[in-house]
Amino acid sequence: MIYLFTALYKEAGGLIRRFGLVKNTENTWFQEFYSAECGIRLAVTGVGEIAAAAVVSAVCARYRTAGRAHAPEDDFLVNLGICGGTAGTEGIFLCNKLTEQASGKTFYPDMLYRHNFRECGIVTGMRPWDGVPEEGVPERCLYDMEAAAVYQAGLPFFGPHRMAFLKIVSDSGAGEAVTADRVIALTEKYGDDIVGFLGRLAAIAESEGRERKPAELKERLLWERLCRELHCSQAMGRSLWQYIRYASLSGKDSASVVGKMREENYLPCRDKREGKKCFEELKRRLL
Repeated sequence: MIYLFTALYKEAGGLIRRFGLVKNTENTWFQEFYSAECGIRLAVTGVGEIAAAAVVSAVCARYRTAGRAHAPEDDFLVNLGICGGTAGTEGIFLCNKLTEQASGKTFYPDMLYRHNFRECGIVTGMRPWDGVPEEGVPERCLYDMEAAAVYQAGLPFFGPHRMAFLKIVSDSGAGEAVTADRVIALTEKYGDDIVGFLGRLAAIAESEGRERKPAELKERLLWERLCRELHCSQAMGRSLWQYIRYASLSGKDSASVVGKMREENYLPCRDKREGKKCFEELKRRLL
């Protein structure tokens, strides 16, 4: 699934039509569209860091966890929208550095996948950019009001390697009026490029899902049995899944560790209190 976030409906309209996305009428405070067939869920956040962070958090908390101990690892988050740009930044860019103006914090999405876009850093501010370059910022730079907030809100659910930030330069911050017609025209102009990029991400996700499926199924069966044997709460279950995944990525055989604990009569546990003590021992052995 690709989770797509735009600040304005005008930025999303072309993609909604192209992919045949259907509106989710259950939401009343932000607009959401989806297509199970295309594997896309799109949300319109509204303008600004607070609005963007709130909607990203709401969508991810609902669909990326939704009562599960883990979420699919092959999902992507994509933030798309218009932005201001300094001289020499006309067109569409994939952002490789995000700077939050208010805090001065800098974030770096992992650029792991091939693409056809130019790359550039972007500064996210609470107010529209006035055309004056930030001190200490490279001469060529982009400016918007959402990217850094989307990154921070999405990080707990995706990680920096599963997020991408596509920005189309609409103005130079010198007081130009960015009309609705201009926003529509720009997103239509680069529509094929955007759709192509989303298609590549979808292909990567599908390929990785096929490769991961047998191992992940084995891990999930191990996790489900352990949850029962440890009398896990929902929070403890999520933590248990993280330790199993960590052990797997570290090359450790979780199943053999758990099997040894069963032989030593650590498992199954009689109640939650005993389960918590056993979980601590399991964590020690996995680490």
